[in-house]
This record gives sequence, structure tokens and C-alpha cells, in this order.
Amino acid sequence: MATDLSSHYVLLDASGASSTVEGGDAFWSRPPDELDRFGRGWLLSEYTFASDWPQWEMHPEADEVVRLMSGAAELQLEWPTGIQAIRLRAGDAYVIPRGAWHTVKVLEPCRMLHVTMGAGTQHRPL
Repeated sequence: MATDLSSHYVLLDASGASSTVEGGDAFWSRPPDELDRFGRGWLLSEYTFASDWPQWEMHPEADEVVRLMSGAAELQLEWPTGIQAIRLRAGDAYVIPRGAWHTVKVLEPCRMLHVTMGAGTQHRPL
């Protein structure tokens, strides 16, 4: 069955099985125990961005792989020494280390693929 990765996540669990779950706000508004159960697998999603992210995000349980499918963006990582800016162009990929707060500034409308373990994901305003 075809899956729209912008509205649903594909969850890849440790057994090798996969399932599709509703993504976005519907996913992140689930009760914490349910999120924890889903969060122990790898979440695959894809989004189109026309404007900067309104928040910082952090994944404490695992690295996140992002790949810019089209457009241009600046990935910003927050470190104790300051903000590191990584310019991404279509086709570029980057591994965001576990525990690193990150956000995206859109340089031109873009589409981005994300692979991460969702357990414990945190968000905070810019």
C-alpha cells in the first residue's frame, strides 16, 4: 500500500517489522506511554518546508538522519560553544547526534526526509 510520508510515519521496529501510524500533531499528542512504545522503533517521515521551523527539537535516544530531497536549507545545531550552521542542498544528508538540539532555516522551499528513534523527543520554542 502506498504511504504519504508527510502525513504518516513508517515505524520500523527492532524485529524488522514495519507499520504505518498517523504522523505530525496526531502522533506527538499521544499519551507518553504510547509515544514511548512507538518511540523504541525508527520513524521514517518526509516533510515539505516553506518557512523556518518554529521550534528546536532534540532526540535523546538516538541520532537522526536527515536528507534534503529538494531545495536548500540551513540545519542549525546548538552546542555549548554556540550555534553551528550546516548548509544543505538537494541530495545532501547529515547525521544529527543524539541529544543535539536542532532547527532548520529554510533558504528556499525544500523537502526533507527524516529517520530517527522518537522516544523522548523534546521540543522547545526558538
